[in-house]
Amino acid sequence: MRVATLLLVCAPVMVVRAQQDTTRARVQFEEGRAAMQARKFDDAAASFEHAVELNPTRSEYHLWLGHAYTKQLVSANFIRKGIIGRRIGPQYDKAVELDSSSVAAAEARVDFYLEAPGMVGGGVDKAKVEAARLTRLNAYAGGFARAKIAEKEKLPEQTESEYRGLMRSFPDSTRPVAVLATLLQSRERYPEAFDLIDARLARFPNDTVMIYQLGRVAAISGREMTRGEAALRKFLSLLGVSDPSSRANAHFRLGMIREKQGDVANARVQYDSAIVLNPRYDEAIAARKRLAK
Repeated sequence: MRVATLLLVCAPVMVVRAQQDTTRARVQFEEGRAAMQARKFDDAAASFEHAVELNPTRSEYHLWLGHAYTKQLVSANFIRKGIIGRRIGPQYDKAVELDSSSVAAAEARVDFYLEAPGMVGGGVDKAKVEAARLTRLNAYAGGFARAKIAEKEKLPEQTESEYRGLMRSFPDSTRPVAVLATLLQSRERYPEAFDLIDARLARFPNDTVMIYQLGRVAAISGREMTRGEAALRKFLSLLGVSDPSSRANAHFRLGMIREKQGDVANARVQYDSAIVLNPRYDEAIAARKRLAK
């Protein structure tokens, strides 16, 4: 009787504590997300670690802890890279284990396998297996995963084929068109990039992603720069005051166009605007230093 009575007394307390831990875990998780947004990756990792400790059953907590560790790698020294690198895979594995239907967790695992060295669990063969599983979950995400793998294996025709396949299967989606346009630009196939972008804009004239792509290809190629500048200014107008990172990109491309046109003074103005919007914009900073008075 005493044991039974004790259990009856303790049970409500245990439930309350579990609820409190779940609430505290969510608070820690949201703090981690905020720290990621502020690019405070050590703080983010610490918050996600606490969230996982308080509630280890949530897939998204493990997923975002893996993301935070991945971001930490950028600034870590050689010794810490090895330590942090070994922590990433298990978090993504746990995220998948807890929610095998999570597309985000599968995508993260593909990226990890592609980028991580074998000594910490990476490998292209593993990425292919996960990409096949991801395709069964979501054909759209699976197509992008296969394209990444083809690019990693330096198979340009297969990479392009995957993106064109996505365009056919998902004709209303902007992302495959934008990625293919960027790919064509990287290969200096500028006329094809312009044709691709123009075809998309003929169907969706206010597609901000493709409007920006028109300005980007003009800035990089030095072709059709008047059209490119008009596109970037339209992009900024449609964007308004939102998304400072994208606005910074547009000003940087405007600076490139102005610089190619020999208008150094206005190029400086555009690069300065990009840096104000994104103080860590390395390309804009380098361009501005190059044009220093």
